[in-house]
Amino acid sequence: MRPEKLEDQIHFLLATLVQRNLKDPELGFVTLTAVRLTGDRGIAKVYYTVLGDEDQAANTQKALGRAAGFLRSHLAQRLSLRRIPELRFYLDGSMEKGNKIEELFSKIREEEASRRN
Repeated sequence: MRPEKLEDQIHFLLATLVQRNLKDPELGFVTLTAVRLTGDRGIAKVYYTVLGDEDQAANTQKALGRAAGFLRSHLAQRLSLRRIPELRFYLDGSMEKGNKIEELFSKIREEEASRRN
């Protein structure tokens, strides 16, 4: 199976499992954004965003870490792989970066509009 297809399949399965099966109160409102496999497919880097402040992000990181074994065992039941990758969770900062860039563009447009007047 191609790595991209496997990443998409793992992403879909994990997102479904997190949404339906994890009941940890510290989890927060989490969205899995991407899964990237290492070259040997031994590690799956799972990227996520969470609604809330830094404390909520830290709590979600801990909750996902605690659930990694549960999630991995459920992946093993659903995927026909010899070795199920180890799951590592990373906060996805691309949304915040995108928002900052959008703010900068807005400021530039405001400054250009004020110079024309």
